[in-house]
Amino acid sequence: MTRLLMFIAALMVASPAFAARDFRIGPERFAEAEILDARAVASVDGMPVLMITLAETAASRLHQLTSSMTGQPLPILLNGKELTAPIVREPIAGGVLEISGLPDFRECERLAREISGKDPVPDSLEE
Repeated sequence: MTRLLMFIAALMVASPAFAARDFRIGPERFAEAEILDARAVASVDGMPVLMITLAETAASRLHQLTSSMTGQPLPILLNGKELTAPIVREPIAGGVLEISGLPDFRECERLAREISGKDPVPDSLEE
C-alpha cells in the first residue's frame, strides 16, 4: 500500500497538471497569491486582451521594475514560454497590466486561469 501511494505521489509531481506554474514579468516571479485577478477582456477594437491585477506588494514590485526598464523590452513569461516582450514606455503604476496580441478569447481565458490559479473575480456581487 505504501509503495502504491508513493508511486501515485510521484506521478502527480511529474504531471504537468500538478506542476507549479511559473509566471514572471522580467526577472521577477509572481506567485498565484500575488495575482488578485486575471481575465480575458475585449480591447476598444474588439481584440482579446489578458488583464492581470496584482496585489499591492506585487504592484509595488512591478512599478519598481518598470521604472528601471523604461525604453527596454520587458519579457512576460509563463512556464518558460514568452507571452510577449513589450517595450516599457513608462512605469506601470496601479498594479494592472494588459497583454495584447493573443490569438483568441479562448486562449486568453486559458492563460488567465493558469496565471491566477482560479476563475476571474465576478464583475458584481450578483454573479
